[in-house]
Amino acid sequence: MPNYNGNAIYDYVVKKNLGYCFSVENNWLLLYGNARSVPKILALVNKVDNIDINNMSNNEKENVNLAYKIAVQFKLPFICIRFMTNSKEVFVLQSVKHWEKITYDQLRDLFEKYGVVEPGTARKPVNQYTSSPYHDWQRANLGDITVSDLDMVRYRANKIEKIVELKRSKVSIDKWKPFPQDYPNFALIINTIVNSQVKIPFLLYYNEMKEGEIGKRKEDISLIRVFKFKIPIDMIEQDQVEYYDCGKYTLDKALLDL
Repeated sequence: MPNYNGNAIYDYVVKKNLGYCFSVENNWLLLYGNARSVPKILALVNKVDNIDINNMSNNEKENVNLAYKIAVQFKLPFICIRFMTNSKEVFVLQSVKHWEKITYDQLRDLFEKYGVVEPGTARKPVNQYTSSPYHDWQRANLGDITVSDLDMVRYRANKIEKIVELKRSKVSIDKWKPFPQDYPNFALIINTIVNSQVKIPFLLYYNEMKEGEIGKRKEDISLIRVFKFKIPIDMIEQDQVEYYDCGKYTLDKALLDL
């Protein structure tokens, strides 16, 4: 994905050209599942200055094609959504067939078609004047669902090589562990891999942020803590997430060898 902001691991991956794509700043690769973390659809969501598809860059078109290929390997339906502030409409691409300008209410119908919307969730109008009207609309209109950003995906030679979740905080690298509150999101990614029927490693990289002024904390990526999630044969419930603590590695070792 083309734009990123304030993440040392992203910066490193881009500098080294390591073949990862990622969700950042105004571009999100999102897995949508129901309340039980059963995957339903993969969406590439882009915040743009002008939703008209005639304004799409070649880089954005390449990202759409890559996201579609990832969805195919996941065996999930794919949509791309282009939204902007001060607009009650979005442009939507389903699969790779055609773009269509629709309202947020029609977008809700589309999500219902794919089984994402929690039954009984009320429809609420979009506030087009917020900084991210799509995300505000999503929280208000889709109900109790599960949504996971795909932080980093390594896609090479027409296949997904690994999926990486990124976490960072002030907690010591020796003490940090995945939070149970995140298990629904982890379960969604695990169940997506199960659905693909392909062996795809799912890892979590944790790095420590040092003390400093707000917005100016320095990230320490000299060593990262690596956790590897167990991928079962069948889909799991949210409380069945299991992982292995693989220990500490250099970033190069984790990115290239694990």
